[in-house]
Amino acid sequence: MPTPPLALLPLDELLLQGGVALLYLVFVVLTALALALARWVKARGNLQLQAGLLSPLGSLYTLTTAFLLSNVIFQFTNLRTALTQEVVTINKLGAVMSVLPAEQRIEARRLLYDYGESIARDEAQTMRHGQRSELTQERIDRLRDFLASPDASPPEREQSTPESASYLRKASDFGFDLIDARERRLSLARQTFPTRLWLAIAVMYFALALLAFLVQGGAWTTTWVATILLLAAPVPAVMLFVYANPIANGLIDITATLDAVLERSL
Repeated sequence: MPTPPLALLPLDELLLQGGVALLYLVFVVLTALALALARWVKARGNLQLQAGLLSPLGSLYTLTTAFLLSNVIFQFTNLRTALTQEVVTINKLGAVMSVLPAEQRIEARRLLYDYGESIARDEAQTMRHGQRSELTQERIDRLRDFLASPDASPPEREQSTPESASYLRKASDFGFDLIDARERRLSLARQTFPTRLWLAIAVMYFALALLAFLVQGGAWTTTWVATILLLAAPVPAVMLFVYANPIANGLIDITATLDAVLERSL
């Protein structure tokens, strides 16, 4: 499927695709504003600021971004765990259905395959924006209805085996586990990074850059201060953006994960 031109993409999709570049642009603008303000302040008087103030302010910026990043990475880890649990449950449910007669087994695995395919093709896209897929909801409802019907029960006249003896309990448990895993995955995908936190990071960086330019003098020193700030300070913010949107940024490839499971197990 060809990628539409950027001009035709919705605003939220543009922000997801160009978020890293936009963040660096914001830091460049903040650095330029801090430099301009520092020059304006210096032109109106000789400030007696201590360079030692940079250390606590820099530490505060580092600790704040590290704390926020640790929380975002924790949510990312939970999302990956939820997806893994869902994949494992699909595998288990497909294996349990092997005890059914051929016609029932084909229908059961078709419904399970359709559910997994709808996640890979449809819900993987809607989750980029923290939304659920109506198609996936419809297909898991069909699978649930099948598991709740007599068609999902093996014939009583069949010879009992260790697998068939526990089939009904396992099919019911795995069916509910699949629903729970999907809801957990969707809930974690809706986690967002509030605008006020981005604003707090921007204010702290602006204060750090302003103080750095105020306590340093000379064009050569100022150039290196600006270069170091632009090389180091945006990195935590970029990592926050990437880990806050792991699906859009490719940290979690739902489509590839589900395709592998469907090809191997169903």
